Parts: sequence; structure tokens; C-alpha cells
Amino acid sequence: MPFHVLTRGSELAQDRQPNDPRPMNPNAAKNFIVRNTFLCAVAFALASCATLTKPESDVSFENLRAFEISFVDQYAVPGKRFDAAAFDAKVAEGNAKFQDAMTNEKFKARRPVLKDLADQFKAEAAHLRKKASTGKITKALAAEMKRDINDNYDHAIAKKTE
Repeated sequence: MPFHVLTRGSELAQDRQPNDPRPMNPNAAKNFIVRNTFLCAVAFALASCATLTKPESDVSFENLRAFEISFVDQYAVPGKRFDAAAFDAKVAEGNAKFQDAMTNEKFKARRPVLKDLADQFKAEAAHLRKKASTGKITKALAAEMKRDINDNYDHAIAKKTE
């Protein structure tokens, strides 16, 4: 028999009806979406783990930012009595932190950025001293100073990476 035609009624395995006439499992689309979502989540998790270990310079910048924000939180409080000695001690601590950061910075090109931030800190401290000693501290001033500090650091970090 050289030529055999498969018909619906023949008993050959290739001619049998499938048990499930649907071409695709109805859950396949859901499984596809779930699988891809899971893979994206894993990729984001791995990428975020890679950014958890910041370079030492970035940690230094973040520590200085946190110090300045806490400085403003501590001294830009409306109605709080101004303590010049404590204020001067905190400013001296901040200046020392900036000096240490500049000294410990491995890349000489980043030192001018840290110097700019140190100068901005000194200017903010002088402004805060003037406002606090005259009793003109407001919540708006504190919010504006924090916003300026964050902007300064965001620009400094962007400049540092150029």
C-alpha cells in the first residue's frame, strides 16, 4: 500500500480526535501574566539589592544631608528659646563632619562639591541664627530650609556623578 489517505474513521493514531478540543488551556494567559509579573518583581528586587550597597561617597553625602535636616528640625522650631551655646556646638559639629567628609573623600574631583555643601551649611546656619535670635522662626521657614537642603544635595549628587 504505497499511498494511504487518513480519514476520520481510520484507526491510525494521527487521525484521532484530541480529548480537549480547545487549542489552549484557559489559564495559560493568566499563568503567562503571573509568570511575567513574578519575573519583573524578581528583577526589581535584584536591582534594588544592587543599589543597597552604595559607594562610600554616597553614604557620606546622605549622612551629611541627614545631619543638616536634623539640625533644621532641632533649631527651626517656632516659639523655642534660642540657646546660642548649643547652637554653636552643633554648628561646630557640622563643620567637623564636612571637614572629615572632604578629608576622607577618595576622589579629589568630589571635594569641591563637598566644599560647596559646607559653605551652604554655614550660610544656612548663619541665616537660622539670625532668625532664631530675633524670634522669627516659622514652620514655613523650616519647610523651606529643608526643601533647599534636599535640592542642594540632589544637585550636588548629580554634579558629583557627571
